[in-house]
Amino acid sequence: MDTSFLSNSARTGIQRLKSFNDLFGRTSERLATGLKINRASDDPTAFFTAKAFNYRAGNLNRAMDAVSTKIGAVKAAEAGGRALQRLVQVAEGIVNAAAALPAPDPTATGSVDVAAQSDVTNLAGVSDGDQFSVQIGTDAAATVTVNSGDTPDDLLARLNAVDNVSARLTSGGELQISSTNGENLVLSEVSGTPLAGLGISADTFDQSTGTSPARAAKAAEFDAVLTQIDQLAGDSSFLGVNLLTGDSPVVQFNKDGSSSLTLQGVNFDVAGLGISPAANGFQSDADISAARADLKGALGSLRVLSSRLATELSVIDIRNDFNARLRNTLQSGAAKLTLADSNEEGANLLALETRTSLAAASFSITQRSEAGVLRLFG
Repeated sequence: MDTSFLSNSARTGIQRLKSFNDLFGRTSERLATGLKINRASDDPTAFFTAKAFNYRAGNLNRAMDAVSTKIGAVKAAEAGGRALQRLVQVAEGIVNAAAALPAPDPTATGSVDVAAQSDVTNLAGVSDGDQFSVQIGTDAAATVTVNSGDTPDDLLARLNAVDNVSARLTSGGELQISSTNGENLVLSEVSGTPLAGLGISADTFDQSTGTSPARAAKAAEFDAVLTQIDQLAGDSSFLGVNLLTGDSPVVQFNKDGSSSLTLQGVNFDVAGLGISPAANGFQSDADISAARADLKGALGSLRVLSSRLATELSVIDIRNDFNARLRNTLQSGAAKLTLADSNEEGANLLALETRTSLAAASFSITQRSEAGVLRLFG
């Protein structure tokens, strides 16, 4: 705008109005954006310092978002570990119940139909006068003689006459010899091969050779719980991360990953916990003792895992809290450099409006005065 034709007072009035207009625009912008520094030209030092603060705060926000996923994975693993402990304890209860059941008697079962013979010496490999011995545990061995003309009942009678021995014929006619006190049954050939002729091995028979249907049922229950352990371990994931199936994610606490924590995953299915399926249907006390040892070791491993997960979760929480506080500090620092005081800017706006009105009135009066003087010379 060319103001060369104006008087000094008019020119001054216009410049004052322009200055007020510029201040009015700046104040309005500050009120609209809430910032007193909106561009680098407003204050280069404050603008770029605040921008650096906000950039770092943004990086911390993104790191915290990523950490929240890992926190979920740790919590899922922690919940899974507690549930696995309970399942292992259920399995312990089943094992204890099996142990309370009577153990099966050591039993030798033949493979030849003895019941079909009226004379047992007619069996191939069995002759008149053949002998075999029967021993229970550390007791003295008893010798059993097979004579010509012996019926299956005669043979059973001689066997049942031995202390702690029970003999019978199965539904298929096979000879079955058992120890009645739970101690091992030892059968040996003495002369000839009568045991082989009866379809029975000359061997030592322990509890695993007998059958307890009740214990077998408990073994089936035990194996069903092991299936649930495998399934639960596989279900303990969060957004695709499962610490109980071997995943070992890295928790990064800053943008470049220079500050991080590696979560150590484990394989805590049945095999990883060191639990074997029920051996031999829990027919022997040794099988039950082995299962107890497996479960005790598994519980120990789960307790160690629970303690470690609690430690890792505490570390992550502490670091996340630190990041949140640091982010707030950075944002607060940026705000102090760039945020406008709405009360102050509102007061400035009101003052500018008043000053602009007064300046406009002053300019109008000046113009009218100058026009009056010019008319005197007209």
